[in-house]
Amino acid sequence: MIVIAAVIGVLAAIALPAYNDYIARTQASEASSMAGILKLQIFENLQNNTCIDSGTNSVESQTGKYGTATIDSNASISSGASANSVTGYTITYKVKNTDVSAAIANKILVVDVLKNVSLRKNTTLTINDKYIPSVFRNI
Repeated sequence: MIVIAAVIGVLAAIALPAYNDYIARTQASEASSMAGILKLQIFENLQNNTCIDSGTNSVESQTGKYGTATIDSNASISSGASANSVTGYTITYKVKNTDVSAAIANKILVVDVLKNVSLRKNTTLTINDKYIPSVFRNI
């Protein structure tokens, strides 16, 4: 019985940190879906040669269960020949400080919007890389 209890204790000691990391990654993944919605607004704005559209159908921010994503209002349209060059837009995702994993609470993820319609993490972030969705890390 003592051996079984010891084995269960060791397994729990290994599983609990892994479970907490999984919860943090799951909550941080909300950023990718919200950034996708904002990315569509950005490319619509680029087609209209404007940075932020002030029209009634414009979407400048999205609020989710774990945080809020916003289009950087100081963005400017940049030029570049490469498909991997930045558009001048960034999307900032700020995690709430309550009802989220302590590993990501009150952290910030900033992603650049590239001309090839993909997103890439910016160096301006406070969230640990292991919690960032892989869609932002691949480029």
